[in-house]
Amino acid sequence: MNLSAIKDSRSHRTRDVIVRAAEQLFAEQGIEAVSINTITRAAGQNNRNAVQYHFGNKAGLLQAIFDKHGPGVAARRAKLVDQMLSEDISPPRLIASAIVNPLLEKMEDEDGGEAFIHISAELITSNTLGYAVPERNTIQLAREGKLAHYAANELTHLPKEVALQRILLVNVLGFHALSDHARVRKNAEFDSMARNTAFMASNLIDSMAAILETTPSTATLDMLTH
Repeated sequence: MNLSAIKDSRSHRTRDVIVRAAEQLFAEQGIEAVSINTITRAAGQNNRNAVQYHFGNKAGLLQAIFDKHGPGVAARRAKLVDQMLSEDISPPRLIASAIVNPLLEKMEDEDGGEAFIHISAELITSNTLGYAVPERNTIQLAREGKLAHYAANELTHLPKEVALQRILLVNVLGFHALSDHARVRKNAEFDSMARNTAFMASNLIDSMAAILETTPSTATLDMLTH
């Protein structure tokens, strides 16, 4: 291995160590509460400028976390959409299942998966809205092309404005519910059903499907015409 390759390998290892330290700190304490210096110390870096050198700032570090986890989640969702299209499943339930199931899998990923859920829950509103105006969003997210296209084509019983906001609502519900559950299931003070991940996930999908399939009220529809 030549000197350049050795340096590249060392740089990748340093980046990975910093990302893992940041994931855990952001998940445990919240993004705003964690300083760059705290991350540097937790990552065991003697160079005080290590985070700035590799990531620029906290936003760059968050981007690295989403780059680590986001593409896999998006790819898994696209695969699930293809699989479920051959099943007798309503569009709202298909969409809800495609949102939730890859996150359940990610929650079991020991390489920062649960931390990714917590971080996403904290940022989910701005991130989801950022799909509409990516140029204004600090974090660039993996695109959900297949799922978004399917939702746009299938939620035709809803006015466009209602459908877009309900997609935001189910994403917010999904990430926050899973983030909360990840902590609840480790706490023996809660009863067994509260800690049962399969039950919680099934109920979550039921709830999200209900949000997507419910006919808008007259009050909601009136607001679209005034």
